[in-house]
Amino acid sequence: MKSPREYLDEVRQNLQKIQSHGQVTATENALFGMIDGLAGLELTTLERVTALEARVKELESALAATR
Repeated sequence: MKSPREYLDEVRQNLQKIQSHGQVTATENALFGMIDGLAGLELTTLERVTALEARVKELESALAATR
């Protein structure tokens, strides 16, 4: 399974390939832009969830130490 960063890199590489042919339509450009934006949002969300999970573990450990 690919990481979110790998998917984002793949989208950008595909856009560059299409652009290098000089045949990018406005619709294709808009679609790749939307996909790139959504991938960025997903990546940010996953990073924040990971940070929250780490913080919850820290708080659980601190709570367990006080018992």
